[in-house]
Amino acid sequence: MTTDMRTPGRAASMARPLEFLLATSKILGFAILLALSAKLRFPVPGTPVPATLQTLVVILSGALLGPWGGAFTVLTYLAAGIAGAPVFAMGGGVAYLMGPTGGYLIGFLPAAWIAGFLAARAKGLWNLWGAFAVASVVIHLFGWAQLSALGGPEKALQIGVIPFIAGDLLKALVAASLVRSMTRRSER
Repeated sequence: MTTDMRTPGRAASMARPLEFLLATSKILGFAILLALSAKLRFPVPGTPVPATLQTLVVILSGALLGPWGGAFTVLTYLAAGIAGAPVFAMGGGVAYLMGPTGGYLIGFLPAAWIAGFLAARAKGLWNLWGAFAVASVVIHLFGWAQLSALGGPEKALQIGVIPFIAGDLLKALVAASLVRSMTRRSER
């Protein structure tokens, strides 16, 4: 083997750890952004569930990092919260997942994956918005299921889904606009 033939292999083997480091950095960055977005909470009258910007970050993590990058972002965030770090809207710890917002947190995982999967196939702003609306519905299904177990399905719908529909559709539109804008720039 000559030196010229080994150089591309060496360069490729050096690139793999750098690619892994870059992907890991993006996941950690989005996990931190997800934790920060949990702290921007807005009380919603008549419900124990605050409005946050978390659904926006969950959708963006899936759309921009891909389905698995988004899922690993949420796993990282959930692991930190379960370990006791106060990254959830009102604290941390494993018991938090048993409370009124636990279902939403668990729903972030499939929602991030779905947002990434559908975003890769979506064409145009409105298709992206639809994809992100579907991801938001998944979050609400998990949240509704948890709240139903705690207080019944009708009450869960009234306090855990209906008050948040308009805001989450707006967040899905903001996410779609951001992703569309970013992909247009990268295509140039």
